[in-house]
Amino acid sequence: MPRRRHQRGRVYKRGKRWVGSYRVYDVNPHTGKRPRRTITFDEEVTSERAAKDALEPYLAEYNARAKADRKQPTPRHGGKKLCHLVEEWMQKIIPCRKYGGARACLSHIRTYIKPQLSETRLCDLGPSCHQAFVTAVGQRAGRRRTVENVYATLSSILDKGRKWGYAIPEVRRRDIEFPADLKPGTQTLLFDADTAARIINAAPQPFKLMFLIAALCGLRIGEVTALKISSLDFKRKLILVTAALDYATRKETTPKSKNSASPVVMPALLAKRLQDWVEKHYKPNEAGYLFTNSNGKPYLSDNVVRYGVHRTMKKLGIETPKGVHVGIHCFRHGVTTELLESGIPIHVVTRMMRHGDSKVTLDHYAHIVGDAERVASERLSSKIGAQLESEPDLESVSTKSA
Repeated sequence: MPRRRHQRGRVYKRGKRWVGSYRVYDVNPHTGKRPRRTITFDEEVTSERAAKDALEPYLAEYNARAKADRKQPTPRHGGKKLCHLVEEWMQKIIPCRKYGGARACLSHIRTYIKPQLSETRLCDLGPSCHQAFVTAVGQRAGRRRTVENVYATLSSILDKGRKWGYAIPEVRRRDIEFPADLKPGTQTLLFDADTAARIINAAPQPFKLMFLIAALCGLRIGEVTALKISSLDFKRKLILVTAALDYATRKETTPKSKNSASPVVMPALLAKRLQDWVEKHYKPNEAGYLFTNSNGKPYLSDNVVRYGVHRTMKKLGIETPKGVHVGIHCFRHGVTTELLESGIPIHVVTRMMRHGDSKVTLDHYAHIVGDAERVASERLSSKIGAQLESEPDLESVSTKSA
């Protein structure tokens, strides 16, 4: 963009009339320059001074806009490297993030952003550089979702950098082509009602009651470990979900989203078990946590999964496919599956799971096959089956079975 400076303009005489010449402030996008305009004054303008006075309103608009722009902070030199901006971003932004989100961003920076872009100059971070980074992350991670999460962290860093005055090219997300998934998606494991009941029966306390809460109410692991005496409203039969514990540090924070921080119905079965726990097994502690370990502290999420879920499943001989994550969330998947397959309307299930909208519920639980799908599949099977020729082998097996 051309340099912004005070414009004086000029006047001259053409024939018998005075003419004023000036530049407009807006830059021509094709030439990168500010176009020059001329204006021929009326016959009433008979002197150079009068011509300058007539031209002044046009100059005043240009000069006012130039003065306003000069007050804006001048972008810092784009020759600085990304590593400098990353360090500044980590100091100013990471403390504002939730513990889990902060850990994810730091992991993205440590694993992908610093190794590939640390020495890149900010002014060189154009579309080509972004695309090369996304492609490299995709080849290493193998999953589109991972690439999108890593790129979101990079975009957050660069967006803040622009607002802080760094000269960084603007790159739109739609200009980047994200890689397809190279690795198969992770299988979703859920505990249906029968499996959940087996695990709850075989688990020791307090895991037994923790699992019952997760199986009936669909609470997440951090929400279960953060429950306090004050969270139980026996009069209205509600569990007040107002906090969650970070799975690694046990630090208390807000639930996953705004919708997650809402009351959950306490069924009569659960109310009876909770009342019994409070009266006979609850150990008073300063913070009022419902479940505490031998040291009087709330449970680490990893310990609940390792010593609660995994040991109980091993005891029962329940095997899981290799590479499939098994934890408290399997109860939450089971709750949603049972509710949807029993015909509960999607908007009711969405409220019970405390999702933002029904799309979130469907996106996270697309593996559910409902009665409508089964009926449709059987109808199609009947139509095709009626036209198929009989198979002798199948008929002989059917006859023997009869």
